[in-house]
Amino acid sequence: MLSFPSLHTHQIAYVTTDMGEALRRLDNAFELERYHIMNTQENQTHPNQPPLLIALVRTAGTELEVIQPLGPGAEVWSDWLPADGSFALKFHHIGTTVRGTLEDFERYRATWDTQKHPVVVDGWAGDDVRWFYTDERATLGHYLEHCWFSDAITAYMAGMVPRLS
Repeated sequence: MLSFPSLHTHQIAYVTTDMGEALRRLDNAFELERYHIMNTQENQTHPNQPPLLIALVRTAGTELEVIQPLGPGAEVWSDWLPADGSFALKFHHIGTTVRGTLEDFERYRATWDTQKHPVVVDGWAGDDVRWFYTDERATLGHYLEHCWFSDAITAYMAGMVPRLS
């Protein structure tokens, strides 16, 4: 669970109805002018991947993620946003990472009681990334994302995601 050895928090994530406006507001408030942008509609990593526009930046030792849901299949992210489409930028989840091997991550995942902590998202990218979300809204008021990254993808992302001091 959350006391699992080699687990650490790596990310704070928000959802938005308008990526451009959200990034403008973050830039103006916190001077976060550079992001790595990913579009899962254009670059799917697995079947049934939710359609999301994602912006990432590392600052103060933590990754900041902004997610804009792009359509059906992304309800875990869009349900938090105004139905009328008006602008919103809302806290969504904390991301945790299991350092180590894929087997370490699988052992970690097996510690979760899915009756108490329902899994609402399962994802992967080849042999390099695994993640799942648990719905912790009743206890914490938000989701938790649980991740594992291979050494290769960790090195790749370190070069892609801007790191601001």
